[in-house]
Amino acid sequence: MTKQKCNINPKPNVIALIAIGAFCIVIFFGGFHILQSMTTKPFKIESSLYGVSEAIDIKKDDYESLINEKKSFIIMIDKPDCYTTADMRKRMESFPDNMQFKYYRIMWSQAKGSSLHEKVKYAPSVAIVHNGKIVDFLDADSDEDTPKYNETQALQDWIKGYIVFED
Repeated sequence: MTKQKCNINPKPNVIALIAIGAFCIVIFFGGFHILQSMTTKPFKIESSLYGVSEAIDIKKDDYESLINEKKSFIIMIDKPDCYTTADMRKRMESFPDNMQFKYYRIMWSQAKGSSLHEKVKYAPSVAIVHNGKIVDFLDADSDEDTPKYNETQALQDWIKGYIVFED
C-alpha cells in the first residue's frame, strides 16, 4: 500500500474562514439594525392632541390626510355593533390626569378600503401612528393583546411604551 501525499494548502482555508467571518459580521450587524429599527422610541403625538381625553370622529379621507401629512397620533377603530368596543371606549377615556389625550376614532365601515385596513384586520382596535406610519396596533384576534382589551392598566402601559406625555 502506498501512501498518498495530501496537498495541504492553507490559503484556501484561510480565505474561507475570512469569508465566513465576514458573512457572520454582516449578518450580526444587519440583524442588529433590523431589531433596532423595529423598536420605536417613545415619541410625542401632535401637541394639539394633549389635554382632555376624548374622541375625534374622522372618516377615511381624514385618516389618509393625517397619514400623508406624516402626523403622529392614536386612532381607535370602532365597531359599534361589538360589545368590546364600548368597553374600549371607556378605557380610552379613563386615563389619569397625566395621560389625557385626544384620539381619533374611525368607524370600521370607514376603515375598510383604507391604508389602515391593510394592517388592522379586526375591530375594535387601537393603532399608534408615528410620522404617518402605524408602529403598532391591537389585534383583536391575538391572545397576546387580550389584556390590553380587558384591563385599563395594560392598555395604558402599552400606550406609554410609545407615547411621551407632557407634564
